[in-house]
Amino acid sequence: MSSSMSMQSASGFSSGTPGGGPNPADEQTEPASTLSIFALDYKKHEDIKHMLDSNKDNLKLEAMRRVIGMIAKGKDAADLFPAVVKNVVSKNMEVKKLVYVYLMRYAEEQQDLALLSIATFQRALKDPNQLIRASALRVLSSIRVPTIVTIMMLAIREAVYDMSPYVRKTAANAIAKLYALDPELKEELIAVIVKLLADKTILVNGSAVQAFEQVCPERIDLIHKNYRRLCNLLVDIDEWSQVTVLNMLTRYARTQFVDPNKTVEDDKNNFYGDENNSKEKSENDDEDSLEKRTYTMDSDHRLLLRCTKPLLQSRNSARR
Repeated sequence: MSSSMSMQSASGFSSGTPGGGPNPADEQTEPASTLSIFALDYKKHEDIKHMLDSNKDNLKLEAMRRVIGMIAKGKDAADLFPAVVKNVVSKNMEVKKLVYVYLMRYAEEQQDLALLSIATFQRALKDPNQLIRASALRVLSSIRVPTIVTIMMLAIREAVYDMSPYVRKTAANAIAKLYALDPELKEELIAVIVKLLADKTILVNGSAVQAFEQVCPERIDLIHKNYRRLCNLLVDIDEWSQVTVLNMLTRYARTQFVDPNKTVEDDKNNFYGDENNSKEKSENDDEDSLEKRTYTMDSDHRLLLRCTKPLLQSRNSARR
C-alpha cells in the first residue's frame, strides 16, 4: 500500500511546480474564442470607419454601400452614426444620397448627434437635387425634439411651394409628425393642408388626405371644393393612399348626402304603426310620402359610386 501511495504522490506532483503547487496547465483557462469575440466587438466596423474617413470618394461610396447593405439585412449599424453623419457635406451626389438614406433610418435614435448637423440639413433644403431636399426634410421631421419645432414648421411651409411633387409629398408626410410633437400648431398646419389638398398632382393628393385625417378630420368643410377632383383621381392614386382617401370619402358621403335607405325605414314604420293614426295622417302626408318614394340620388353621390366601382377589381383586399 505504501508503494501505491508513493506512486500516486509521485504522479500527482511530478508534473507540478517546484513548490509542489498545482500545474498551471491543469487549471481551466479562458477559451481563445471568447477573447477573439471581445476583440471583434472592439474593432467592429473598424474598416468601414476608416473608409468613411478617407479622402477618396470611391472608398466612401463603397463604405456607404456596405452600410446600407447591412441595414437591408437587418443588422445594426447605429455605432457608425458619427462616421456617417460627417459625410453629409460630401460633394459626391451618390455618397450624399446614401448618407441621407442612413440618416432617415437612425436620426430618431441618435437625436443628439443629429442635432449637431442641423445647419447642414437646413442648407440641404435648398439643394438643386429634389431627392436631397426631400431627404433633408424627412431627416428633420425624424428628429423629434421640441427645440427644432420652429425650424420644422418653416421647412414644411417652404416645401409646400417646392416645384417638385416629391418634395411636396414629403412635406405632407411630415405634417403628422410635427403635429404629434406640438399640437398647438394645429391651425398653422391646417393652412398648409388646405394648400396641399388643392394640389393638382396625384403624387401629393394621397399624402395630403392622410395629413388631413391625422390632424383635422372634423374639418370636413375643407373637402367641399376638392371633392369632385379627389373622386376623379381616386383610381390613379397609389394603392395605400387609396384606402385612406376611400375612408375619408365614405365618411364625407355619409354626412353630406341623403341616406337612400331612409325612405325604406319610413315605409316600415308606417306599415307597423297604428291604423287609426295612419288614416288620420294619410291625407296630410300624401305629398311628403310621394317625395320620399321618388328619391333621386345626388349627382355627387353618384360620382363617388361610379369612381369607386373599378376598385372592386383591385388585387388589394383593403380597397375592395
